[in-house]
Amino acid sequence: MLPENETQIRERIKALKEFYTNLVVYGAICLACIVIWLSTGGGFWPIWVIFGLGISAGLQGLRLGIFPMLSDVLPFLKPEWEDQQVQSLLDETDPHRPTKQHLQSKLNDKE
Repeated sequence: MLPENETQIRERIKALKEFYTNLVVYGAICLACIVIWLSTGGGFWPIWVIFGLGISAGLQGLRLGIFPMLSDVLPFLKPEWEDQQVQSLLDETDPHRPTKQHLQSKLNDKE
């Protein structure tokens, strides 16, 4: 589903920018941990940092719909899921209330 207006598009671009910025930061943190590990030795403890940050990046990517196949399996991760659920519950509680599509068609008819 495509964003409906400029505000939604700007929010989407801002969220993508935040995601890509986080990926760069995560990469820098992982690289720093590996450099520290190489200089000090011991067991490969950076795997826990890499694993934790990878989970965080993956969940953020899912929420943004970057992995579309997983969003199909887990629909609650799609950005529009909340709006759909609210609309569905509103329709159930008040069956006489006009739907969003009905209101949109009335606006289009007036134009």
